[in-house]
Amino acid sequence: MEEQKTEPMEKKQAENVEQQQPATKERPTFLTVLCILSFIGVGFVVISNIVALIGGGVSKAIMESSEEVMQAMEAVEEVPGMESATKIVSNASTMAAINIIAALVVLVGVLMMWSLKKTGYYIYIVGEIAPVIALIVLGGLLGGFMAIFSSFIAILFIVLYGLNVKHMA
Repeated sequence: MEEQKTEPMEKKQAENVEQQQPATKERPTFLTVLCILSFIGVGFVVISNIVALIGGGVSKAIMESSEEVMQAMEAVEEVPGMESATKIVSNASTMAAINIIAALVVLVGVLMMWSLKKTGYYIYIVGEIAPVIALIVLGGLLGGFMAIFSSFIAILFIVLYGLNVKHMA
């Protein structure tokens, strides 16, 4: 008879322990897909900008060593509206470095969102907006147009991650 009384008590105690332990949140599939796409994107940005940094230095050295190229560049700078293009070319190494740093900031944000931390969303936004602002500042008018075009995917991902903020703590 005592066995029957203790069995329900043990079940109640086990249920109470289960209720007291916080349930582990599971990452939604949509958020997982977004994070994986972002990991791929960050890898692409970092690799392509490292190549741009290395290649840009080599290209600049070749251009500076060629008198004909320098004369052509001076002629191009005199064409109306071309100062923005030359501004972008002259700031290419700076932009590549900014893009790498911003990609690493994005990576930190995505890793935090992967762990369901809401702060990662805000870090992600900073990492996505920083290169757009830098392009506008360093690229002049043409940089502004390029920034508008390049910000479409960033805005899309910001909105899509925003839909998942409710799952983060």
